[in-house]
Amino acid sequence: MTNAVATDAISRHPAAPILRRFFGSTPAAPPAGWERSGLIKADYLPLVAGNVDFFRRYQNAEGAIIDPYEKKERQYSTPAFAQAAATLVAYGNRSDLLEPATRAFSFSLDALANKTTADGHADFYIPMMMHAHRILAPRVSSQLRDKWVGQLRALVPQKTYRDTGGRGNWNIVNVTGDMLRRKDGLVVPENADAQMAYIEQSLERQKPAFSPLGLYLDHGMPLAYDAFPRLWMEDMTADGAYTGKFQREILDFLTAGGLSSLLLISPSGEWASGGRSAHHQWNEAEIAVICEVNAQRWQRMGRPDIAGAFKRAAHLAIVSMRRWQRPSGEMWIVKNYVDPGSRHGYEGYSFHSQYNLLAVAMLCIAYERADDSIAERPIPSEIGGYVFDLREPFHKVVAAAAGTYVLIDTGAELTYDASGLMRIHKAGVALSPFSSNSAPLRYQGPSNPLKLGLTPGLMWKNEGTDKWSSLADARFPAPNPNNPAIVKSSDLSIQTETPAQVTFSLKYNLSGPNMRPIEEKYSVDAAGVDVTTRLSDGAAVPMRLMFPALVSDGANETEIAINGSHVVINRRGGTLIWEALSPTGLAPRLEGPRVATRNGWMQALVADLPPGTREARWRVNLEPDARPLPNAVYAAAR
Repeated sequence: MTNAVATDAISRHPAAPILRRFFGSTPAAPPAGWERSGLIKADYLPLVAGNVDFFRRYQNAEGAIIDPYEKKERQYSTPAFAQAAATLVAYGNRSDLLEPATRAFSFSLDALANKTTADGHADFYIPMMMHAHRILAPRVSSQLRDKWVGQLRALVPQKTYRDTGGRGNWNIVNVTGDMLRRKDGLVVPENADAQMAYIEQSLERQKPAFSPLGLYLDHGMPLAYDAFPRLWMEDMTADGAYTGKFQREILDFLTAGGLSSLLLISPSGEWASGGRSAHHQWNEAEIAVICEVNAQRWQRMGRPDIAGAFKRAAHLAIVSMRRWQRPSGEMWIVKNYVDPGSRHGYEGYSFHSQYNLLAVAMLCIAYERADDSIAERPIPSEIGGYVFDLREPFHKVVAAAAGTYVLIDTGAELTYDASGLMRIHKAGVALSPFSSNSAPLRYQGPSNPLKLGLTPGLMWKNEGTDKWSSLADARFPAPNPNNPAIVKSSDLSIQTETPAQVTFSLKYNLSGPNMRPIEEKYSVDAAGVDVTTRLSDGAAVPMRLMFPALVSDGANETEIAINGSHVVINRRGGTLIWEALSPTGLAPRLEGPRVATRNGWMQALVADLPPGTREARWRVNLEPDARPLPNAVYAAAR
């Protein structure tokens, strides 16, 4: 692949004007004070080892990994452990892990062969097992190796996996794993044609989910499950395992998705939030895989500047994950420091074992695909100067300037998020006190059934109701019988896009009980985020300005200091300064219940507006906090 191919890939991307500014004939210069991370591929392995050594204690005699909280095997914990332990045997000088890795692999392969996979998750086993098999097979007895080969060759996709319909992320995982199996000569000749037909038919049915942005269209448009199928396809492609009739389309899709990923990753190294499974550590692990593969791809295309940005993104993802490593070696699987036994911020399918071990299995793939000869370059959100429009179909807007980054959901799926501003990150700030808002149709804490939507901006109380309403209550794209407020449309207007500043506005046309049209004007620069928000029409009603204040990260209460209209929210990892600019003389206060969110607990910081007010302006900035994080492992490492 050549530089001409690279230029064409950028030109065909829907965000080509943005990408050309970063990756034109003269690459964007690093911002003042920017430094390389100093990480190398070997830095993936300590986090892998911490998890493997922790979960080794929970391996039973048969080889299965038993979840320490569930007291049983969950989903694909065991094959993920086999891959991670095998990787340490091969690359981490850990011969002591050969026996537990072998036992986990044998148990997992027996489960695939006998259709006894934990929780019926056979689809997820095969790619991790193929990576493990490549390492373990030369290291075990010929008798055991022959048994494994016989079992692997006997697998029939249509009889082994659950999702054989070809329209979801499960199917992508089993297809990519089966291509690795085929490449390794582990499909019997008499089934080779049928197996390839299954793969091609699955990919044909998957094509409608491949968006022009290179992002995968999963149900509800969750960004975690955009990247999830892409990481497995990236691995399959990097491996050279698939050479079928859709090879070019898949490569073009993945190349476009990689470029979109560069615009979505925050300067803190976190993947963009939104939808189910957001804020789980494996989100950053999948990004590490995608970015390591793309780094090599763009290096081969003669574009070390783009390759270096992908390398930087992969390293920032590792740094992000290390912030959440527990002193016991494994991670908090969701980005809060609450004891894992309480399942705070978890999905119903989130378990301590499978989502720790899945994440490090992904890191093992990133390790294998990493090339240390590629030098880091800044990622776009560290440099700034863009507004990335993903409203169709992901209902998101991302903007960054001078190291400040914002993520806006223009019509949230209210069981996971709230509509409106949902994240502010800044280069050099490890953990922002504002990384998510609060979903109105879901509670995050298992012991607290409170559901309350909290989004920064205006709240209003229409005549005849005692309920405060806001943009947080409106959803997209269709009304819910229990929550008929919807975002009928959101109009984006971009005024300025320079490295020093971006300015833009969003006009929301809302429909449903108590809803009012809203316009929000944003200015993003080195000083933070300046927002003016107003109700566009309708009678004057009681109004207030609100900001969701993080009051606890699960380990520590945040320090909140209110001085007139100026509020400082200080957590370990970052300090947020919020100020009500107009009307002047506002007196914000904490009010209402503490609401469980993915990142801990929030409480509404509210300021009543003078009668007749229809508009308010406020500003947020972030600053580093030098105190050690609640995570003793990362604090010692940095």
